[in-house]
Amino acid sequence: MYMLGIHTGHDAGACLFEDDRLLAFCKEERLNRIKNDGGFFDLQSVDEVLRIAGISRAQIDVVAFTRMKFPVSCFKTGALPLRDVRRKIFNQQRDRSLGSLMMRTRNLDAETFLDLPRLRQHMGLRPDVEMHFANHHRAHVMSSLRYCDWPGDTLLVSCDGGGDAAQYSAYLLADQQLKLIWGGEETLLDEPQNEAASIGLAYAFATSACGFKPNRHEGKLTGLAAFGEPKGADRIVALFPIDEHGRIHTELADNKALHAALGDIFQGLSNADIAASIQVATERVVLRWLQVLLKKHPAKYIAMSGGVFSNVRLNQLVAALPEIEEVFIFPAMGDEGLPVGACVDYWVARHGLAKLTRDRLDHLYFGWPYTGDDLLGAGERLGFRVEREPGYVEKTAQMLADGWVGAIFYGAMEMGPRALGARTILASPAQREVNDSINKRLQRTEFMPFAPYVLDVDAERVYDIDPSNQYACRFMTITTKVKPEWAARIPAVVHVDGTARPQIIERASNPLYYDILVSFKEKTGLPTLVNTSFNAHEEPIINTPEEALQALADNRIDFLVCDGGMVFPGEAHRAQG
Repeated sequence: MYMLGIHTGHDAGACLFEDDRLLAFCKEERLNRIKNDGGFFDLQSVDEVLRIAGISRAQIDVVAFTRMKFPVSCFKTGALPLRDVRRKIFNQQRDRSLGSLMMRTRNLDAETFLDLPRLRQHMGLRPDVEMHFANHHRAHVMSSLRYCDWPGDTLLVSCDGGGDAAQYSAYLLADQQLKLIWGGEETLLDEPQNEAASIGLAYAFATSACGFKPNRHEGKLTGLAAFGEPKGADRIVALFPIDEHGRIHTELADNKALHAALGDIFQGLSNADIAASIQVATERVVLRWLQVLLKKHPAKYIAMSGGVFSNVRLNQLVAALPEIEEVFIFPAMGDEGLPVGACVDYWVARHGLAKLTRDRLDHLYFGWPYTGDDLLGAGERLGFRVEREPGYVEKTAQMLADGWVGAIFYGAMEMGPRALGARTILASPAQREVNDSINKRLQRTEFMPFAPYVLDVDAERVYDIDPSNQYACRFMTITTKVKPEWAARIPAVVHVDGTARPQIIERASNPLYYDILVSFKEKTGLPTLVNTSFNAHEEPIINTPEEALQALADNRIDFLVCDGGMVFPGEAHRAQG
């Protein structure tokens, strides 16, 4: 059975499953090069995941959607408002939200609204293809459920800026049963959550108040927070009381009132103090929420998803809760991960939870599997200097040790927002100044040092890795303390609070990435390297060989390395630079 997953809206994208095994994943921004693009219904990423899997639309058996926007031409005329009826009659290209119609009419039957045969025809699918429409937060939760294999009771939570009239959800997995605690279909039917109670929206407002783009630059505030004082944290926390059932409330009427209250709290504060205030408040609200839930629903494990859990500092504190043995954050924790969760939701609805494979991710390389020869051949065609000689791993390590900045282009691009060795910029961590020089070349303004990656055999020696956070550290979704004896030797990857966001790498998942670090360690004694995403400011992470070569031509990096050789600027590129 082939299942296609689709989400449009913030961070649109698609994925493809064979039964309950993920084959391919692509975020729309990686193809159209528009950062965080929400996409329209006819996504390029749909054809890309089919290309990756090597199948056609005729082979698709199921499509799992979120309750997203669909073309008005695919709605039943009687289900549409008059203005959209006119658009349908005149065949205007316009998408309409299924979720908003469901909420307005208190009806969750997608077939009430959508002309499913017309939708299948629009998509070029067989007439017998099944269609599933997943709840936003349940899709978040199901994505994390699929990739944690814990045998004991597990709390699964999602938290974000909002979807399907909810900002929070919580489930308990116990005795092979998944029980809803809060934040399910009731938010669409009769009990929408008050968006003013959203700590995610509060964080987005703080991002905007500091002059950054909400829903994009929240990570900047997480880094900036370490430079400020949480002067407004107590007042922010007071806006989000939590009852004994683990529900987050507020006395504020709506989102406008939330913005007004936060604007008053932030009045006169520096950007660093705003960042510190919202960061500490978010930590306190979410941790208190989880503690109340755990008191009522004891569990040893927590699985997290939703955009708020892209906050790596928050995730570190969750892992430190005394009753918790291990945490997992689905690596595509934001809305880009919803297609995965929608497919898992269908599988469980159709076959039952007992039939769902629950194992651990060992890599995130689900894009098109480019080869080293793809890069080297493109480099030769475009006039770059290409070296195919053996010894490129050792040469890369030596150049990094000598202060050069390179990038690795290896196989399929990563799923999720982090570069994890397929599209990664590499540098030595020995000098703190490398952050400033690379940021200048990438036109970035950041407040955190770059993240490190570390060999599996060295991880616990350099960072505070333990059973609670080791799995999460595979995907750079959590911060840890850096061991004091190492912090001064690798300053480029250590934040002012003594933490880092490490990626633990095993050789089986990416031999080139692993072997470069092995060689670098032999030459320098340092068991870690800088890893930052291979993209300039406000650009999506690069995908194709041509995009990688353009970055080299633009002097974002000094060289490229791939499986099979290295690429350097040619004479024409050096003259241009």
